[in-house]
Amino acid sequence: MLLFTRPLPKLKASALAFENAGIDAVGVATSDIVPVLSEQYAAAEFLSHNAINVIIVTSVYAVDTVVSGLKKTAAAPPLVVAVGDATAHKLRAGLSELSSVNIAIPKVHTSEGILAMHQLNEANCQQVVIIKGEGGRDAIANGLDEKGMSVNSFCVYKREPLTRPIYTKRWKLGEVSGIIATSEAMALQLIEQFGNALLAYPWLTVSSRIAKTLTNKGIEEVAVCQRATDQALIAWVKENWEY
Repeated sequence: MLLFTRPLPKLKASALAFENAGIDAVGVATSDIVPVLSEQYAAAEFLSHNAINVIIVTSVYAVDTVVSGLKKTAAAPPLVVAVGDATAHKLRAGLSELSSVNIAIPKVHTSEGILAMHQLNEANCQQVVIIKGEGGRDAIANGLDEKGMSVNSFCVYKREPLTRPIYTKRWKLGEVSGIIATSEAMALQLIEQFGNALLAYPWLTVSSRIAKTLTNKGIEEVAVCQRATDQALIAWVKENWEY
């Protein structure tokens, strides 16, 4: 059995995806996603009243704010960068009426992948807005600052730790053969709950940054899947683990 982390809004869908793929897995949510309404309003207003070259959207939970802001603007539409496939899909659905909006995805779905995009290294890319969650994706803003760009960040949602983790089914630690961590925060919350018992398991995560954090925690076997979608994780597991 595999143990995988997801925030509460994604937990059931991910569990169903693993089940349909024939993989015995239990999902755990250690946090919920809570909107920050004041930041959502401020971000939408900023997007609608300012000339911007690029908007970086780091999660599906940030999409609604971007859609709201762009539907109100009279300025030329900026390039919208989605961190991954799910975010891009939701953006395309929300902005379907604005056919002139260009949505791009980095080759590698990480902060480093975004910073490497040629669109963010062109001379006319000076005004960038990042729509993200509290405490997330600081590396993007720092990297763009170093390039001399003007960067405005809005934290439109936050991860709120649950009083108790929520699991998709009953399970025992002795049944687990591997752990999938899709965020650094949830990985650390899991380790905090179970302690050193998790250090001996093989882990799969979705960025080198998270992998380094886990290695520093004493986990010896950590692999990286460059995409965080259920489909990508399932494909990696079937190819590299015994499923």
